[in-house]
Amino acid sequence: MAWIEDAEQRVLLVRQAVGLRLWTLPGGKVKRGESLVKALRRELYEETGLRVEIGSLLGVLDRRDKDAITLLFAAVPNNSSINVQQNNREIKRADFQASLPKKASPSAKHFWSARRGSVNKTPKIRASRRSCGLRQPLLLSNSKGALATLVHSCPEPRLPRNSPGSGVRLI
Repeated sequence: MAWIEDAEQRVLLVRQAVGLRLWTLPGGKVKRGESLVKALRRELYEETGLRVEIGSLLGVLDRRDKDAITLLFAAVPNNSSINVQQNNREIKRADFQASLPKKASPSAKHFWSARRGSVNKTPKIRASRRSCGLRQPLLLSNSKGALATLVHSCPEPRLPRNSPGSGVRLI
């Protein structure tokens, strides 16, 4: 997912065109063999028409309900206009928002709360019930160096079942 602010410090959100039609932060899945940065740039362009530069990792959310983790990156658009592509079946609308709409995804609620303060209703995302006793640190990194500080994890983390090969999804 990407956190993109405009000059008025409004945050870019996209509205899903199918399912619950929730507002969420832009982003999507990583394809096999694709880097996190390349995947996020591709998803942002597909969903909003924006070309962006990806910045630092801002947050990590363990989505045990989806057997996935969600990563939030800072991003800066190369242009200022948002152009939702007509052939995009997943996204109905993209817009900068000053406040989080009521119909927002759990991930959007979590990251909005972490970045901007509390939202009216805290998202209910089930935490891991698995206890592993001793916890070992896990460093999230890429070939250019560390992306994040230490995150505590069980010694043998379980990879998402529905993500063969990559083990990571940007939701």
